Amino acid sequence: MNYDYGIKYISKHTGLTGIEASNIVKDLRKQDLDYDLFDWETIGADLYGHGKRSKGVKSKLKSMYGISLGIPVSNIKTEIKKYSDIEVSDVMSNLMEIHSRRKPHARMIDLNLRAKKTFKPTNKIGVELWKKNPNRYDIIGIDDPI
Repeated sequence: MNYDYGIKYISKHTGLTGIEASNIVKDLRKQDLDYDLFDWETIGADLYGHGKRSKGVKSKLKSMYGISLGIPVSNIKTEIKKYSDIEVSDVMSNLMEIHSRRKPHARMIDLNLRAKKTFKPTNKIGVELWKKNPNRYDIIGIDDPI
């Protein structure tokens, strides 16, 4: 079957727009799969509970056939945020460890006083300055007074 007919066929049975169906066909072709291998009527019938049809088609292809078409565009920001949250938590745990190794009196004074410069834990230059002089700088969530 040809490419244009495949887009029309998928659009008819799933309710996707032409561009969405075209993207599905392109993603299938990247994996050397033809669109006529799948039961689009069944996939389309099960989509009525999903908010976005293209996301629903991709999830149905994954659940019914085990085919992953990559990260949907709407989920890219979520994946990036998940990765950055893991990275920030690692940095925070390392900084908390450094802060806990300081003398108790120095920690108490540092927690009660506000430094002129406060940095986010993701600011690498600020973190390096804080490591050299923790009494002059604050890191949000580590030693900044609330």
